[in-house]
Amino acid sequence: MQEKGQKNVKRSILARVRLVFFAGVLLAFAIAYRIIHIQYIDGDEWRAKSNSFSKKEIKANRGNIYADDGSLLATSLPLYRLGFDPSVGKKEKKLAEIFNKGVDSLAFLLSQKFGTYSKEQYKDQLVDAHKGTKQFIYLSRGFSLTYRDQMELMKWPIFREGKNKGGVVFEKIYKRFHPFKELAFRSVGFVNEKSSGAGLESSFNQMLTGMNGQATYQQLAGGISRPIFDGTEIRPVDGLDVYSTLNVNIQDVAEASLQKALTSYQAKFGCVVVMEVKTGEIKAIANLGQRDGEYDENYNYAVAMNHYPGSTFKLASYMALFEEGKIKLNDTVHTGSGRYVIGKQVITEAKKHAYGSLSIKDAFAKSSNVAVSKLVVKNFKTNPDKYIKYITNFGLSEPLNFHIHGAPKPFFRNPSDKKHWNDAALAKMSFGYECLITPMQTLAFYNAVANGGKMIQPILVKEVKNNDQVQNKFEPKVIREKICSDETLLAVREMLEAVVENPKGTGHKIQNPLYKIAGKTGTAHKFQDGHWIDNAYYTSFAGYFPADNPKYSVIVIIDSPKFGLMAGDAAAPVFRDIADKIYAGDVEMHRMLAEKNTADDVPGVAAGKFEDLHEVCNRLGVSNYNSDTIHPEWVLPSKKANRTIYWKTNRTELGIVPDVKGMPLRDALYLLENYGYRVRTSGRGRVRNQIPNASQNIKKGETVYLTLG
Repeated sequence: MQEKGQKNVKRSILARVRLVFFAGVLLAFAIAYRIIHIQYIDGDEWRAKSNSFSKKEIKANRGNIYADDGSLLATSLPLYRLGFDPSVGKKEKKLAEIFNKGVDSLAFLLSQKFGTYSKEQYKDQLVDAHKGTKQFIYLSRGFSLTYRDQMELMKWPIFREGKNKGGVVFEKIYKRFHPFKELAFRSVGFVNEKSSGAGLESSFNQMLTGMNGQATYQQLAGGISRPIFDGTEIRPVDGLDVYSTLNVNIQDVAEASLQKALTSYQAKFGCVVVMEVKTGEIKAIANLGQRDGEYDENYNYAVAMNHYPGSTFKLASYMALFEEGKIKLNDTVHTGSGRYVIGKQVITEAKKHAYGSLSIKDAFAKSSNVAVSKLVVKNFKTNPDKYIKYITNFGLSEPLNFHIHGAPKPFFRNPSDKKHWNDAALAKMSFGYECLITPMQTLAFYNAVANGGKMIQPILVKEVKNNDQVQNKFEPKVIREKICSDETLLAVREMLEAVVENPKGTGHKIQNPLYKIAGKTGTAHKFQDGHWIDNAYYTSFAGYFPADNPKYSVIVIIDSPKFGLMAGDAAAPVFRDIADKIYAGDVEMHRMLAEKNTADDVPGVAAGKFEDLHEVCNRLGVSNYNSDTIHPEWVLPSKKANRTIYWKTNRTELGIVPDVKGMPLRDALYLLENYGYRVRTSGRGRVRNQIPNASQNIKKGETVYLTLG
């Protein structure tokens, strides 16, 4: 029995040994087969993968864009695009099972997350890709994923297996982020994948982009690659940071005011630009156009739109006339019934007004088309090239070469164009037709008037930096040192103030008791599809404030406001709204005006000869207006307010003592002795009292006693 038991044990051990041996032999054959398969059948593929080296581009970080106070307007954030490699697991049964088991759930989750397709459509895409020959498909088209999204998706069926087993791929991308959302969106701009775009992003694209680097990567087994730092790598150079002149608060004010007006007037589009007078720095630039019933920044009207400037261009026409020495501020121009026929062209006043005879200043304040066209045709008819030369000298016919690319070249009808040029063309150009310029061009011109005649190129970027090191600095560039003489400048500034201060001026509705506004309305008839459109206008207001010490110049455009509104009702109130809000938040402006008003609200001018007083006030920068309709010789101040003097006629008649209080002795003697009176004086200075009093009846040869002090 014992022998039999030992034999059974030996047979059992032998069977096990044989089993292990055969298992070893089978394993050896399997290994050999796998080696042969890898070596000869899949050898080329694996050798390529294990030994492949490739050059890969390393993206540089794009630079940031900042506002004037360092607020971030645009930056790049790391995001991800979701991709899927359907080739993973095709040849491995276990991975194929993972795919087949999880594809329904994955398709459902994708439809819930992105909503681009239904569950069934997503499933069809995944299955078709898995069965087909595609190497890669995107699953998040139109969506960018955050790191948190990536962590969420890594828990989903199939994706939880990772890149090498589940085929999930998170492609890292950098997307531009605007902390202030749509604020100044068109000015900040964008760049698409083809490197075309708009705004600062496009104009400064090369600086912002930096330089991409390059490194050698080795492809390892399992789809893993690693960088090889062998001294041949090129490190990326990050993009530079752009520091703009935009002010976040003023930009917000400009956009809000423009949006409100466009919505209220149901206008097609509009734009606003706010410029700092002394530096030419753009503090706000807003562009809003109507699309699908809403307003958004879909086009940069301020920079890229050539248009008829309308009556804002009258400023240039009057400047040419003043420079030519053809007119004076109080000259009279006859506008008759409001119609001026020149050739086959009939020029009329807006809304069929009939102004009759007007002074030059009143013609400008009331925006008479007939007045300016008559004056320009009369004085430049025989030499229209001289008029065009003045326009060129004013800096209106040359591109501004602004920081944002895409501005069209100004257009002015040329007298050498015999087919289209005639006296009517000259007349129409005088009030803003037969020429095309951008709103930015108009603003630069008005800013020059506010800046003492110096025209400065508008700038939107102050500096370009590499970290804290300045790489490029943009200083104010003078386009024209002086666009006109000081005498012309004084006259046109008075005219611009009269547009707002004159009770019948086209901008009188925006008069403000706290500070003075100077500017001009512009209403241009809309021309579309070969004909003029009834009750459709391109309205604008260009000007500056405070008028006596300008700090900001502004242009407002409102296109096609409903109800046939003109510039004084549509564009001018937007200017006032923006100016009020800027003034309210500008402590420096408050202090400046308070000091001026406290120190000397108006000079101590009481009475005298109008031409002399008017000249003195103009040279001192003091606004003064004649309150009466007739041209006076002797005047008295009827009112003094906000550094402004309003004159009234000092009535003088034979036999009636004139009012000489406040006059210097020389003027008082001249006036009284010309009326045949004898004069006795006591003291020094101006006339403080007089006996007899003004308006009393006395005979020629009697004595008037004056007390000076």
